[in-house]
Amino acid sequence: MKTVVTAISCCLAVCLLTSTAIAQEHVLPDHALTIYTGRVTKDHWEEALAGDIHFADAYVVVGAMSWTAKRFLDNALSLELEGQVAKYFNGQNNWEFNLPIVAVRWHDFPWDKYVNTSVAWGIGPSYATEKPTIEKEINGSTQEWLVYWFGELTFGPPNRNWALSLRLHHRSDGFDMVTDEGGANTLAAGIKIHF
Repeated sequence: MKTVVTAISCCLAVCLLTSTAIAQEHVLPDHALTIYTGRVTKDHWEEALAGDIHFADAYVVVGAMSWTAKRFLDNALSLELEGQVAKYFNGQNNWEFNLPIVAVRWHDFPWDKYVNTSVAWGIGPSYATEKPTIEKEINGSTQEWLVYWFGELTFGPPNRNWALSLRLHHRSDGFDMVTDEGGANTLAAGIKIHF
């Protein structure tokens, strides 16, 4: 975990030192790399967001590539496609592959000239290379294939091609459409770099 924090800190330092200014009216590039890490919780997503957090002994590191497919409303809203590769550590050691096929992002906030901000939500399939240990512990059982969704808040300096990312990383039984039991939530933080 210490290595992951060091790597993210180094990426952030490089971005601070080398990122070039983007014109105020310029729209961020259509591609982005997001690297984030987080800790799995034993809570439902609503409880985790409300601050009633009970952490499990499992961590994840995720690399996500995204592409903006379409922009709407004078670039205030975008439709994105994202692919993710995740690796769990400690109490859970599987790999996970997620493909949020539909992701929407809102870019337009009144304070953007001070702190460039976006909010996103995406959904798609999730595949774990084995039944995740923590998901079995929390729910009694789980499956390799589940529904994946994320919520993301990004914020960074204006006129730069990077931002900090706060994410809720969620595997779900899809209201029992995929399976009766399964899923888990991870609270995560990282960096998003547009290129």
